[in-house]
Amino acid sequence: MLSNYQVFVKSTRLLLNEVAAFSTKPSTFVQDFKLVKSREVKAPPRYPIFATKEKGNLNMAQQFDYLLILDFEATCQENSLGPMLPVQEIIEFPVVQLSTSDWSEIRRFHQYVRPTECPKLSSFCTTLTGIIQEMVDDKPTISNVLENFDEWMKEDSRLEKRNFAFVTCGDWDLKVALTNEAKFKNLKIPEYFTQWINVKKAYAAHTNHFAKGMTQLLKIYDLQHKGRHHSGIDDVANICEIVRCLGKDGHNYRITSSSNQTTASKQQRFFREAPRKTK
Repeated sequence: MLSNYQVFVKSTRLLLNEVAAFSTKPSTFVQDFKLVKSREVKAPPRYPIFATKEKGNLNMAQQFDYLLILDFEATCQENSLGPMLPVQEIIEFPVVQLSTSDWSEIRRFHQYVRPTECPKLSSFCTTLTGIIQEMVDDKPTISNVLENFDEWMKEDSRLEKRNFAFVTCGDWDLKVALTNEAKFKNLKIPEYFTQWINVKKAYAAHTNHFAKGMTQLLKIYDLQHKGRHHSGIDDVANICEIVRCLGKDGHNYRITSSSNQTTASKQQRFFREAPRKTK
């Protein structure tokens, strides 16, 4: 029989062995604590910094030194009567020349045009455009106005460097109105009319949004409409304001449209040749 002393010693050894065995086993708390202590704190990720577009940059380099804003008015009648036959004729020919260096107006060309195929204006046309019969009766025809405009173009020698572009609000003016009338009347169109900037397409390229027309563009830029809508010279003035705003917003104007004329017509001189004087 074991003495009390021996029982005590044995019990003590067993207890020490269990303590030693327990101390060699990994503890869940210790493991978690070590993981927390050993985990490195990472720096926050760096995201790319995108350059912001500077607005109101008047000194932004433009492809063209001058923009010629144009808006024709033409003979018309109620939609219920169908298209104007045999051809729709231009009756107002306004152009304003802007400098892209400071967006100021340099000069302007404005003439009313006498229609020859349908010389009497419809009441609908007068109501729409504000052009009355007396404003066109004694005016030059489209062929004479084109010659006058070409002379006006040549008055500014800087334009011979091809550093300009026409600007319209839509493609109708140069792709439909002038092209159709010139074709019907067998008139030659100067080369400078074969491509242009549609300000609606320019706005869409700049913002990825499409505006239906001049009125919506004026609202977008918080501009007040001035003058009479469908008065050519007033529409040109309003389009000028839109062109200025878009340019100051950082848009670099590029050609957006062309008339897709034949190669022969594209080979015409940049400015018309002066007529030779006969002796």
